[in-house]
Amino acid sequence: METSSGRRCRPGGRLDMSHGFVRHIRRNQLARDAYERAVRQARGRARGRHTATPPRPRRPDQPVYRARRPGVPPAPPPHPPRGPRLFCLDYEGDDGNVTSVIVHQGDSAEEVTRRVCARSPMEPDLRSALCQRVRDEICKRGGGSVMGGE
Repeated sequence: METSSGRRCRPGGRLDMSHGFVRHIRRNQLARDAYERAVRQARGRARGRHTATPPRPRRPDQPVYRARRPGVPPAPPPHPPRGPRLFCLDYEGDDGNVTSVIVHQGDSAEEVTRRVCARSPMEPDLRSALCQRVRDEICKRGGGSVMGGE
């Protein structure tokens, strides 16, 4: 079968591969693949020789900035460090709800009473009695100096 230019075509429309051009392309592709594989292996061996150093610890005095998301209120500031725990104060109100407040060394009786009253309101006489009782417990457990009275 001949075309209009006089060249012969094989039946089925397949290309004539007898010229060897494709063999050169294929040989180049195999050589390139072998070279890339050798480079990857060499890089892998080179990485294995270096010992990874642990990341430097962050300094605690420098807070990390975290951008706020819209609609989310900002986080409260961190609490200052407090002394060791002395005791846990449990107050049961007239309604039966129990309010628990942890008292630390260095806390004042007035501050502890304010925290209890913020969660469970009470009458002024009861409030002053609670403040005196907290003051006595702090002194008894070695909580430091006694703050002035109300």
